[in-house]
Amino acid sequence: MIIGFLLILLDVHIFFDILPDPLGYILIASGIQQIATRKPNAKNAELTAYFLMALSIPTLFLSTEVLNQMQDNNTGWLLYGLSVTLVDLILMYFVFRMLIHEVDYPIDPDEKQKSARKMMIIYMTIALTTAFIHPFLINMKQDFQSTVTVITILLMLTVHIAFIILLRNLQKTFPPDLGRVYPEERPN
Repeated sequence: MIIGFLLILLDVHIFFDILPDPLGYILIASGIQQIATRKPNAKNAELTAYFLMALSIPTLFLSTEVLNQMQDNNTGWLLYGLSVTLVDLILMYFVFRMLIHEVDYPIDPDEKQKSARKMMIIYMTIALTTAFIHPFLINMKQDFQSTVTVITILLMLTVHIAFIILLRNLQKTFPPDLGRVYPEERPN
């Protein structure tokens, strides 16, 4: 699941997307299946990840810059970008709910749930604020628009990285006999 979120976060285009978002969403869905099967938030997160996989297929062939230019000039592509953003927020909501309520942490579950809950509040506050502000940027002066854009990009990048770190820290709580082997725990 961590690799899936990294693939979505990183965007490297050389004629096509080298780190494709659809593959990232497949890895997220696969990770969700391994963590919490047959639980409501996990199932919703898995279905949302598969839906985003299908929805993000155009990103394989179009760079972010091209998509942004198309969104500026075409209402259909603007709606596409907005829908991907909103469905991605829904995915994150279900993933956070799964991490808080449906994952059975073997070590210190209350602390793990508390840290996931804090991260959910921070992440959703920044993501929803960014999604709300974005449509109004077009009506702002250019210098203010640039400043707000840079700030929101940096904030979103920060919470995405913090979320990936949270996932890694939560992953470390599971014993290696569940298929996870950490370097410090390998037998000599």
